[in-house]
Amino acid sequence: GHGIGQALLEHLARLAAARGYGRFEWSVLDWNAGAIRFYERMGATVMPDWRICRIAGAALDAYRADPE
Repeated sequence: GHGIGQALLEHLARLAAARGYGRFEWSVLDWNAGAIRFYERMGATVMPDWRICRIAGAALDAYRADPE
C-alpha cells in the first residue's frame, strides 16, 4: 500500500522497453483479484488460458538420477 510494488513494476517495464524487449511477464494466482485489478490498471493483460507448470521435489530428482 506504499507504492513499492508499482514502482518496481514500472522500473522493470522501463528497463524492458529501453532494452527493446517484446514483452514483460510475471505471474499472479487466479484467486488474487486485487492484484489482478492492480495489474490491469497498469495496462497488463491477464492471460487466462496459460498455466504455470513446475517439476519439483521427487519428480525433479528423478531427472537427476543416472539412467540404468
